[in-house]
Amino acid sequence: MSKISKWLKIIALSLLALIITAVVAINSLINPNDYAADIEAVAEKNRIKLEIQGDISWQFFPQLGISVKQVLFSNDVINAGSIDELVVTAGLLGLINTNFDAENLPINSIKVVNGRVRYIAPNLLPIQFDKIAVSINNFSLNGDDTDVSGSAEIFNGLPLSIEATVAVQLDAQKLSRVKATNIRLRADQMSINGAVDADFTNSQIIGKLSSPSINMRRQIKAIQLNLPLFTIPTMSSPTALTDVYFNSDFSINPRGYSNYIHQIFIDGQQFDVTIEADQSTGNMDASVTANQFRLGDYLPPQGSPGSEIQTAAVFAPLALPFMLWQGNSQIELAIDEIAMQTFSVRNLYTRLAGRNNLIQLSSLNADLFGGQLNASGEFDLRNAQPSFSVQPQLNTIDLGEAFLALTGKADVGGQLTAKMTVSGNGKDIFTIQQSMLGMGQFSVASPSFAAMNIEQTVCQSVALLSGKSYSGSFSAGTQFGTLQGNLRFASGVLLISDLSTAIGNLKLRGRSNIQMIEQTYQLNADAVITGSKSSPSGCAINQALQNQLIPFVCEGYFGPNGDGKPNCMPDQKVLGKLLQNTLLDKLGQKYLGTAGDQSTTSGDTAKDAFKNFFKKKLND
Repeated sequence: MSKISKWLKIIALSLLALIITAVVAINSLINPNDYAADIEAVAEKNRIKLEIQGDISWQFFPQLGISVKQVLFSNDVINAGSIDELVVTAGLLGLINTNFDAENLPINSIKVVNGRVRYIAPNLLPIQFDKIAVSINNFSLNGDDTDVSGSAEIFNGLPLSIEATVAVQLDAQKLSRVKATNIRLRADQMSINGAVDADFTNSQIIGKLSSPSINMRRQIKAIQLNLPLFTIPTMSSPTALTDVYFNSDFSINPRGYSNYIHQIFIDGQQFDVTIEADQSTGNMDASVTANQFRLGDYLPPQGSPGSEIQTAAVFAPLALPFMLWQGNSQIELAIDEIAMQTFSVRNLYTRLAGRNNLIQLSSLNADLFGGQLNASGEFDLRNAQPSFSVQPQLNTIDLGEAFLALTGKADVGGQLTAKMTVSGNGKDIFTIQQSMLGMGQFSVASPSFAAMNIEQTVCQSVALLSGKSYSGSFSAGTQFGTLQGNLRFASGVLLISDLSTAIGNLKLRGRSNIQMIEQTYQLNADAVITGSKSSPSGCAINQALQNQLIPFVCEGYFGPNGDGKPNCMPDQKVLGKLLQNTLLDKLGQKYLGTAGDQSTTSGDTAKDAFKNFFKKKLND
């Protein structure tokens, strides 16, 4: 054995003996459990409730450190937290330097083994994190890079993980800057990459985050397996929410101006979201723009259970800025086309402004069914049952296009113009419909009804009243004159009053009620024929029936599953009286020589008595 090898062996054995001696000395002279109460007291001063239930022991290999077992902790946000083992190690060179301060702690690594945290945020359900593991290497508080990694489980087994290179800077024992680069955050199948730089001296946080494409539908199904209460909504398109990702740049000043620029991509549709918020003035402006949103893809098939509730829920995110921001909020939404399942809304623009969950709709404009929709209103989200008051206005809406899209039938035609004021409250479409109150006016230019020819029905009724049969032919459907009336909402029913229109010489006035939830209607109309014919090409009208009211009742179902055929018939009581008078008139003419209110005297006392009887009956 060479002399060099011999001396190296002696040095190694000497160091080993020295280390063993130091280990024995430290264990004999310093018991770390004696400092448990002091550690808990320091935590208490920092508003953290800490309890060390296990042993505090020295760790010498592979690095010098301390192991703390069975640690319980909590504060205002963490309802309950625990760590099975916390290991803190120090480098030997760091220990040699006795100039310890907050910026130069002799800590080399921190390790958390099997932690659990129950997190509670205001107005949200508690969230439980299990199997928490944290590893911090090259620990530094002087701005040097520190490697951080962590993992946990949430929602009964869904994995979370994070990796980052973090630089933390303390100045005068105060946190001045935290910079995180190479961030890789993963939540089950979702991941986020980016960097964040927080300058606490200047109250400025800037960053950039992005995500690769994620199949959100598949991710929601995975969450549902672990959390049955979380269900995926029914959607019409099988590819809906299968390609979702985002890019985000932000600059945040908690005391001043903040700016957020987001690009959100959903199944090939790009949404540009810009938010500007100023804490110094309490004002926030947000805008959402897009070329197209295929909304129909994300709604359940028409007529399926819960479709109305889900349709309303799609727009719920628009209320979030007003609920989260405590100052004045303003949102502009501009989308070139919103494609529903059977129709499209184009050139949509809306402007909302509010404070403390009280939202003003100052403008809503859109092209719809060949016409325009305009609206303004107010939404109050401060109570358990949100309420609203809106003033919609419809201009030249093509009813044929609207009914075909909404009901699958093109029975109704014309150009609708309407103006209303409507208020209500509720959390779902059924409660809202039941609570709706309001009134307005409407008119329809060139209205038509293809399901039946009303003039033909009147002519057949007139022929029946006259004791004749009618064999004339009419074209299919009914073309009306201008239709107008008043509207009123009450307890889920749309009431239409002062309804008036005309078909040739046939004047119609009436009233109707529409059950919005059941999608049924009933029309009560009075027909008055003012000429000798129902129209220039219509049927002849008995003189006795001219200018007489002929009441009609029409009932039907306008929902997507109905046959669209109304049931229309004259009022039975009035029909009976008119039929009785007409039959008496015919009997009098045939057998007694009477006609209407005229009679002749025959000289026969019995015959004259019958004539007077019929005359009296006809004049009743």
